[in-house]
Amino acid sequence: MGALNINVFNPVRIHFGNGFISEAGKIAKKYSDTALIVTGKTSMQKSGTLGRLVKILKDAGVNPVIYDKITPNPTIDEIDEAARIAKEKRVGLIIGLGGGSPLDSSKAIAVAAKGNIPVWDYLKTPATEALPVITIVSTSGTGSEVNRYSVMTNPKTKEKPGFGYECMYPKEAIIDPEIMASMPPYVTAATGFDVFVHVLEAFTGKARNAFSSAYCMQTFYLLKDNLIKAYNEPNNLEIRGNMALASALAGLAIDLSGVGIIHALEHPVSGNYPNVAHGAGLAALVVESMKYNLEACKRDFMLIAHHLGVKRAGKTDDEYAYSLIEKIEEMLKAINLNIRLKDLGVEKDRLPGMAKEAFATMGFAAQNNPETVDEKEALKLLEASY
Repeated sequence: MGALNINVFNPVRIHFGNGFISEAGKIAKKYSDTALIVTGKTSMQKSGTLGRLVKILKDAGVNPVIYDKITPNPTIDEIDEAARIAKEKRVGLIIGLGGGSPLDSSKAIAVAAKGNIPVWDYLKTPATEALPVITIVSTSGTGSEVNRYSVMTNPKTKEKPGFGYECMYPKEAIIDPEIMASMPPYVTAATGFDVFVHVLEAFTGKARNAFSSAYCMQTFYLLKDNLIKAYNEPNNLEIRGNMALASALAGLAIDLSGVGIIHALEHPVSGNYPNVAHGAGLAALVVESMKYNLEACKRDFMLIAHHLGVKRAGKTDDEYAYSLIEKIEEMLKAINLNIRLKDLGVEKDRLPGMAKEAFATMGFAAQNNPETVDEKEALKLLEASY
């Protein structure tokens, strides 16, 4: 790894622990008397978390405005609409409540509510200011609660790029494992697997550094004992807490070192098929992508295998590195995510377009991949994952 020039910056104040949502009012009040709560259409309502948050805010003297139309792959129309409401109601704070989609959206809305252009234009025009954001996360997956990134879908072009400026870091993140007990098994599996791919790609990518690698190592260690258990024991708060920690650490890792080809290929998948969960798309792509990167990542794969508890016992370096791929296949079976792209409803004739889109919208991730990859190779990976 050597001594490189490393820049590390993460200004997010993290509140981690059971019951921390009860502090949300006090935390919000520091920033504004009016907050826009950005959330999805059902899960936070059904679990009662939204109602609870509204009461906590009101009791602290913060007036909540609710925007609850965020879809699983949020569109620029939703973000622009919420930003318009934020301006109309003169809110001074955005609170993202839920999984990666509402949290990502809250950061994009915070930028759009400060500016006078559609949110899509911020892909070309850097943002320098945003409303303050507080994230309250209900899933253990995206890491969006602690980083500056936001992913959005353009429904007209089906593009799904990620973007993130310094002003988009949340001011504070509330990570309360009690909220996460309401996650259904499929969501636990998909978001939990997203955590693994974040650290796999941050740990092996070209932009890796000592800080991101430290976050990754701890995350592998947490995933080893908790990913499958969280799927099987949804109400175990200790396990939920460990997965929530893993998610946050992985979020910090990708904030520093980015992702690779697996994410680059997945974004066009869920961009074109908005009902596909991001983590499920990753699951369909991970094995072929790891085989493709095997030679370039041999030492890293061996180290990850070790962290995930795979025994070396008489294996050659090549065999031990490959045993990581077998371990991941086992893990996917255990959480019922051993799937292919065709299982997700992807049509084969769309693959060439997706290979192109991976570079158009996620070029930085493709370039960060340890093994060089071009459009032709990307298409081969999609076909092999079909």
